[in-house]
Amino acid sequence: MPKITELRSLLKPFTKPLHRQWKWVWQEKGKFNEPKLKIPKAFEGRQLNIIDPLHEPDPNALPDESTPWISPTRHPMFEYLVPPAPREQHPLFHHDRPVFLFDPKTKLHAGVDQACLLTKTIPFYELPQSIKQNLNQVTIPNQNDLIQSYIRQSIAYDATKDKLPAKYTPLKQRRSFRIEYSIPRSRQMSILLENTLNLCESLGGQYPDLFKRQLYRNTPFYTTFERYGELIHLRKKNEYVLTSPVPLSPIIKRLNKLEISAGNSINENLDTHDPNGHYIMQGNDYKFLNMYPIYPTIDLQSEQLYQDGDEQGWRKRKSNEYVHTIFYVSNDELIHEATTDERLARMVMFAFGSALVQARQLYPNGQLTKPITVQSVFLLDELFHFVVFQLNTLNFNETNDQRCNYVWIDKDNYLYDNRPSMVMHNPVYGTERNLQRYVLEKLKYNPEVFQKFLALYLQGIK
Repeated sequence: MPKITELRSLLKPFTKPLHRQWKWVWQEKGKFNEPKLKIPKAFEGRQLNIIDPLHEPDPNALPDESTPWISPTRHPMFEYLVPPAPREQHPLFHHDRPVFLFDPKTKLHAGVDQACLLTKTIPFYELPQSIKQNLNQVTIPNQNDLIQSYIRQSIAYDATKDKLPAKYTPLKQRRSFRIEYSIPRSRQMSILLENTLNLCESLGGQYPDLFKRQLYRNTPFYTTFERYGELIHLRKKNEYVLTSPVPLSPIIKRLNKLEISAGNSINENLDTHDPNGHYIMQGNDYKFLNMYPIYPTIDLQSEQLYQDGDEQGWRKRKSNEYVHTIFYVSNDELIHEATTDERLARMVMFAFGSALVQARQLYPNGQLTKPITVQSVFLLDELFHFVVFQLNTLNFNETNDQRCNYVWIDKDNYLYDNRPSMVMHNPVYGTERNLQRYVLEKLKYNPEVFQKFLALYLQGIK
């Protein structure tokens, strides 16, 4: 008797491909024959109520009735043939309340100044003085060697080999490059970040409160706030969120900007009792960006399909769990897709959103009695950005209100120097193998970046 493979080869010139033929037969004449319930002979003739395990019993049906099974009309294999429902019929579609959507793909062309205008925030381009004082105060044995080994592991010593995106050359140079298989950039950054967090957590023997923290991954986040009658909706997926049982203490405890000038001595030395007090005086001189006649929401897209309410990522919220630090791993496949100022603007907006959600959960009446502080870290290959945001007010409409939010930005921190670009063509180190060779042989490590990372991680530890 001939085998099916032999028949298939003989009939191949006269038939369609089998998979296409099978799809057509199932779509036109397919049906599912329900298997009948087989009752053992030992139970036949007895008055027993036998329940079919393949079907749930109908509570409204009589014991002698059987509910016929109706075969489904739609199969997952042919789901693409069914036209999708219009967006207007979605249950989350708001017909009368459009919002301005801000997501990880949004680019604010005015950068940090435009984000500060939207959130009523005053920026300072340095780390807070209280955090600077904690630099180099705590060290881990062999921390520099361990960080360098983490860098080598993330770039060279990992078994993941995926197809990398194709390179391109500027100025429309028609050049082709060989397809490469190596560690994806997103995995490189994840390995480096996770190992660095584990190294910081190793201080739990010295600081037991570190074991009370929780690290959440790929958590949804969204919130909506109103600014001058316009609704702005923030939405993204947080790659890593570190929570703490105790909220972070505010960086600046004296909120009123006019409190200094109201004293008897104008040249009051605030460093004696508050190392961050001089930021209030610097905030008095800051002037928000004037974008007239352009609205600050010009870069935000109008959206009617969104979720109401606030979401931090964990459904069953604990009463003693607060956001400590949010870690952002860049998803830009091309390093030139966004500028540094645009990435910092995203960090400011999402740090503001996390602080806003936490403030609404702590103070449902809308009266913010104590500032909310949230930290965020941005990672792109070897580049780190650090942001500390302090929410001081929930009033974003009144310009006469003297209270403003504060944000501290420390940008362009390179963990190691002279990394060749894998996106633009590099004549010397243009392949992944040369990149691995470069990192293994010519690594120039910068220990100051990890000290800043560790100082932010140990914030709130007594």
